[in-house]
Amino acid sequence: MARVPMDGATFDRSEYDRADQQFRLAGQKLPSVAVESLAREVVRRLAFRMPRTARKEDLPTQSEISLLCTALLSTDEDAADRIILAARRDGVDVDDIYLGYVAGAARRLGEMWEEDEISFVEVTLASGRLYRIIRGLRHVLASTFSDGRDERPALFALVPGEDHTLGIEIATDLFRREGWDVDMSLGQTHDALLEQSEKRSYRAIVLVAHSDRMIEPLTRLVLALRISQPLAHIVVAGNILNHHADIQHVVGADAVMEDIETAVETLRAEMDRPL
Repeated sequence: MARVPMDGATFDRSEYDRADQQFRLAGQKLPSVAVESLAREVVRRLAFRMPRTARKEDLPTQSEISLLCTALLSTDEDAADRIILAARRDGVDVDDIYLGYVAGAARRLGEMWEEDEISFVEVTLASGRLYRIIRGLRHVLASTFSDGRDERPALFALVPGEDHTLGIEIATDLFRREGWDVDMSLGQTHDALLEQSEKRSYRAIVLVAHSDRMIEPLTRLVLALRISQPLAHIVVAGNILNHHADIQHVVGADAVMEDIETAVETLRAEMDRPL
């Protein structure tokens, strides 16, 4: 059966497909313990999104949440998509879809996982489907995250666990001398970096890693940032590029910054690219 497309006015089909392919590729390229970490990250980040102003009558019932979870875990590839599409056609606000349906399903999946009602394979499948849905809705969800945030051009962040700081310091200094007003993050834990990033809305986020062992924390960080910064251009830099020829696709980045000589040009070109 052909897939039923969501409302083209609100749904980014190309990003939906890209997120789907990236999650599948990560499952093929990374060890199972890393894939489990990615699934937990998606579930945790989505589950913590709680409605602030939505009326109770606008939110889905527990039975509707259960129905969505069943769809996410089913062999029908598009069952969950059709539920979200039906809610949109019924006039459910996109914030209520995200904060009610998606976050509610993430919380329920997390509970089922903790209680051993579903397996690692099942929750990985479901979390990947949730992730591609919210990536498809990124344009209409953006205001949910950006309201009240300071707007900044870019954040240069060392991937948590990485301890080689010289490269990112040189790059940040280069951009600042070129007139860019950019932030830099060094030595932060994963959660602290996410907390810092959520205080501002960045047009671009450059993630720097060097060693091969950083592939899992880098991928997990990209997934988390995609949820909290849906419209940011995410770029990967550092010596880790030498270890993985397809790293851009494995971690789900928009671009890579291959060397310091072309760094400014690379980031400017990426930020000029329509999202």
